[in-house]
Amino acid sequence: MALVNTFKVISKNANQREKEIDAARCKGNWNAIPELARKFRKHSPDGLVLEQTALAELALVKVIEKTNNEKEFYDNDSPSHISMPPTVDESLVSDIVVKLESALSHASSSGQEKEYTSIVLARTYFSVGSFDRCIQTLSTNFVPPQIPVGYNFVLIIQSLAIKGMAQEKFGNYDGADGAIACYDQAVSLLAQYSGERQEQLANWTEEVLYRAPLLKVRLGDVSGALQAFRTYQQYSTSWGENFRLNKRAVIFMNFIKFLSKTYQEKTYVPPSAPTTFTLNEHSNIYTPHTFRVELTELHKLYEHVLYQITSFPKAGEINWRVLEMVDQIMSDWVVLNGGTTAEMRGLVEMLYRAAQRTFQSPKILRYLTYTLTTLGDYDEAELALEAYTTLVEKIRETKSTEFFKKIPSTENAYENKFSDNEIVEHVVKVLITGSEMMAKYLCKSDKTLEYAKKALNWCEIDDSLVDNKLFAHAWRCVGVGYSLTAREVIDPENRPDLHSKAIDAFDKSISFDPDAFETHYLLALEYAITRDINKATDCVRQALVLEDESVPCWHLLVLLMSSQKDIQGALKACEMCLKETDIENADSSIDDGEEFLSFKITQNTLQEVANGPETAIQNHEKLFILYAKMFPEYALVSPSDPPYDASSSRKPSNAFEDTQTQTALSPKPATSVRSFPSVVEKKDGDESTDGSISSIGIGNKDTLEVPKTNYASSIASSRNSASSRRSTTPTISGIPSAKSGTSFITPSQPMLKMRQRKQRATKSLVDLWLSSASTFRRLGNLEEAQKAIESAEETDNFNPDVWCQFGYLLSVQKQYVDAITSFHKALAIDGNHVPTLIHLARTYIETDNIDIAEGLLESVTKGNGWDCAEAWLYLGKICQTTNRVKRAKDCLWYALDLEETNPVRPFSILPACL
Repeated sequence: MALVNTFKVISKNANQREKEIDAARCKGNWNAIPELARKFRKHSPDGLVLEQTALAELALVKVIEKTNNEKEFYDNDSPSHISMPPTVDESLVSDIVVKLESALSHASSSGQEKEYTSIVLARTYFSVGSFDRCIQTLSTNFVPPQIPVGYNFVLIIQSLAIKGMAQEKFGNYDGADGAIACYDQAVSLLAQYSGERQEQLANWTEEVLYRAPLLKVRLGDVSGALQAFRTYQQYSTSWGENFRLNKRAVIFMNFIKFLSKTYQEKTYVPPSAPTTFTLNEHSNIYTPHTFRVELTELHKLYEHVLYQITSFPKAGEINWRVLEMVDQIMSDWVVLNGGTTAEMRGLVEMLYRAAQRTFQSPKILRYLTYTLTTLGDYDEAELALEAYTTLVEKIRETKSTEFFKKIPSTENAYENKFSDNEIVEHVVKVLITGSEMMAKYLCKSDKTLEYAKKALNWCEIDDSLVDNKLFAHAWRCVGVGYSLTAREVIDPENRPDLHSKAIDAFDKSISFDPDAFETHYLLALEYAITRDINKATDCVRQALVLEDESVPCWHLLVLLMSSQKDIQGALKACEMCLKETDIENADSSIDDGEEFLSFKITQNTLQEVANGPETAIQNHEKLFILYAKMFPEYALVSPSDPPYDASSSRKPSNAFEDTQTQTALSPKPATSVRSFPSVVEKKDGDESTDGSISSIGIGNKDTLEVPKTNYASSIASSRNSASSRRSTTPTISGIPSAKSGTSFITPSQPMLKMRQRKQRATKSLVDLWLSSASTFRRLGNLEEAQKAIESAEETDNFNPDVWCQFGYLLSVQKQYVDAITSFHKALAIDGNHVPTLIHLARTYIETDNIDIAEGLLESVTKGNGWDCAEAWLYLGKICQTTNRVKRAKDCLWYALDLEETNPVRPFSILPACL
């Protein structure tokens, strides 16, 4: 009995030691193996096989660890090249082989013990590069029908991994016993295994999951590769934060590339497509959204892993993997067809993070310039552009221009770690983007011309490095720069030369690329501004031949025809534009809707000229509905609403509320300004602020407060009084102006792009109200004209056009003192406002202040009002009155010449850069 009990104790201890050995092997606690093996053998005299196998495995692991530097060994892996673990010297494992063969000779042929020892021996052969003996050692039945637990399961996965890699060496990839079959079998077993997942299982699991997707990509198995990549990604979430980061980076980057490629080739398969979708529904509805989510998540994962294995580069080095990531993400951004504002902001932040991991990378600065420009953060884009330009110019100064002529090979470019150089084409494109940004969004004519000239200079490094279209684009930007500068210059001596240079630049651009409609349009506009109407007409017609859906081109043609007094022809051109573009029937808002709205205002102006103001006033209600369609985020009413009821259209709120107010109002004839969507309804008991437009009734002889010497400061000070219920600046009903600090949409500061769109929306609405006011004034309905001007003031009381038109309305009623005060308010906002200066001069003429009037007109005609026929007319009359016959004749003839080519609206309303 005592003997039996002793046997049970020994057996129990042996089982415990065996479990401890198993646990140590699972955890990779190899240093504990010798002592555990000794104790196990002490309690299990028949445990020679396990003891010797464990000790041999320990010796093998130590040999491999001395050889393997896994950290950077796999960095260059791709589907075309999958690294194998480095081999060890055969002499270092000879004793291990002897020990394992001895263990095998003692192993029972009936149990699994022999198979597990054979797996360790096979690994030993694999480690020395004896791949054929590795495969021979692994019998065809080494995977048991019942899944084992503990380290035996690890050995099974290990055996499938090393057999698969050995088959790879022989090029046996997709056979029944090939590498792919081994890896797939391992994945299948892993999916069924419910045991504890410890370090050694993770090691061999990762090896299988790492090789499978790359190999499947090589073999062209799209769905299999996608599934294998996703399996790796799924398992990686359970691995440690720092587990095999270099290999994880390789998988994530190759997954991203492959995912993007399959989507472009329309072979992408979503991870789990709903079975309820048909193929068509699946491809058009489900797939794009799923692809976007999957790809952007991979971008985040890869960036997170990459920054754990990279640091700031040393002198003369570059972080090629960071640059590779940036290139890939920017390429994917094109595949994704852009994204939301939030996604674009995330893209910008990614680029900033990448910049912190590189040293003055022109590539990243280039991408930042493009992305910030697209995002609409033009202030930041300008800074990125300046940094980029400074950097590439510094490189150009310190290195040969040959540096910019090198074009890296697209194949394995990053794997070869090429230098982070820019080619000339890249530099030119960035400078052109910067020049156009300065012209379109920042209104900096000097910078427009500066960057355009830089672009041209880079083109001329070697004309073989850029194509004709790029040369043409650079010349077009030069033309825009000269044109904008000419519009701003005050010196009448320099202006013609600048216009001439602009025309020459556009001609040069056309010689390089005659098919760019934008250049023909800009050349036509330049001819129009200089009043060469015939050439302008020829050029814009050519632009429309090349692009018949361009609203600015049609608009310019219409204005040119009106300047030749062909009103009916201009109206027909309007109808052709509407037919070709079909914007009016679009279901939703369009970008740059203000261009189309401006075109429609011009059309209405032509209809008034042709048929009288009664016809034009009927169209204003439609224009307000069109405004709501073009600017739905700022419109007070839905474009689908019927005409507005007179009694409820003047609402007590700002025109630019964040949410649309949907109203269903009964239609009424457009015979009153109250038929239009007004901004503010004056409540009973409200007092008008002194000096506001509404404080002056029609025919009221009371004068306004005399303008202060520094009236501009008074207006500016009201911008900082957002906390006050009433602005110190004259307003209607005391409502603070848009620029007084009141936010239209959100309390946070929006990007410049959004602020500019809001400004354009504001200006468009003001233009509508003032157009209505002008029509009512010509109808003789001065009360409704004033109401329309009031609504314009409520929309934006810092628009000089508002105070100019109000002054003109007062002047028509011979309220000259009040009119002069209103004109001064306009000039306090814009001291060079040409219409105001002309109307003010005209009012001074009416009040016999001839000297002041002449001084104003001389200034206007020498400055930006040089092409205003009315200014020359009044100046000629003054000269005639003061007996300066020759000067009077010159002025009057010039006024007549200008009037003969005067369009119904000025050419300056057209965009100066497309």
